[in-house]
Amino acid sequence: MRRGYKWLDRELARMDPETEWERMISLYVNHRVPEFALAMMIYPGTMHMMQPGIAAATLDHTGKLATKPHRRFQDGNDFLVAWMVDGVSSEVGRKAAERLNRIHMAVARRTPHLPGNFDDVDDYVYALVLLATFAHRHQTSLGLPGMPEHMKRAWHHWAQAVFRLLERESGPLAGEAFPEDWNAMEEFARSFDSRPFEPTESGHRVATAMMYFFAERWFPAPLRAFGRDLTRYLAGERVCRLHRIGWISPGRERFIRLFLRILFHAQRVLPDARTPLTERLRRTRRTNAQLKELESARR
Repeated sequence: MRRGYKWLDRELARMDPETEWERMISLYVNHRVPEFALAMMIYPGTMHMMQPGIAAATLDHTGKLATKPHRRFQDGNDFLVAWMVDGVSSEVGRKAAERLNRIHMAVARRTPHLPGNFDDVDDYVYALVLLATFAHRHQTSLGLPGMPEHMKRAWHHWAQAVFRLLERESGPLAGEAFPEDWNAMEEFARSFDSRPFEPTESGHRVATAMMYFFAERWFPAPLRAFGRDLTRYLAGERVCRLHRIGWISPGRERFIRLFLRILFHAQRVLPDARTPLTERLRRTRRTNAQLKELESARR
C-alpha cells in the first residue's frame, strides 16, 4: 500500500465496501481530501441544511457563526475527522457523536421559542446525505466522472452509521428509517430541496456571515470577492436566492466552473497525498488562546 504515484484508487478498488467501508472512507479522506475541501463541505453545506426556517433561526440564535467562526470551523473539522478518519465505530467517533448530541440538546433547552428544532428526522438525514454525496455531486455537475460504485456503497454505509449514533429531542435515531442505498440518498436530497421553503432574516444573516468568513479564511483580500462567489456557486442558485445573498453573473459562473474543474482534475492527476489529513490539520490547528485572540479581534 502507498507505493507508486497513484496508489489510493487501486487500494480502494480491492476492498469490500460491505465489510471494509469504514477503512475505505478513512483512507479516502485522509489521503484525498484537503482542508479546503472540508471548508467547502461545511459552509455551503450548512446553507443547504438551514433551508428550513427553524434551522436558520437556531444557528442565528447561537451566534457562533458570526462571533466565533474560526472555532466553529475547527469544531466542524473535529467532528468530520472523528467520523471519517478515526471511524464511526471507534471510541473517538462514538464520543464525537455523544458530544454533538449533548450540544444539540443544550441548544434545544435554551431555545424554547423554537420547539422541535432538533426533532425532525429529515433534517438529520439530509445533513448526512449532503456530506456523503458532496464530491460526487459537484464532480458530475461539472461534467467529470463521479464516485465509482464501490465508493458510493462505502459512503452510504458511512452516512447510515453516523445517523444511527445521533439523537433528536424525542429520542435516538437508531430505529428511524434512512435511505436504503446511494440512489435513495440522492432521491431524498432532490425531494428535500424541492420543498417550498420560505426566506427568513435569520437565514440571510447566517448565510452572509458564512460566505464572508469562507472568503476571509481562504483568500487574500484582493481575491475575497472571488471567494464569496465560490461560496455562492457551491451553495447553488436556489439556496442563494432563498437566503437572499445574491447570485453570480454568467461570466463569473463560467470562471468558477473552470476553477473547480482544474481543482478536481489536479486531484486526479497529482500524486496521492502521503501526509495524512490528520497531520495537516494538526499543523494548522489553533490553540484556545489563539482562538480567543481571533474572537476578540472580531468584536
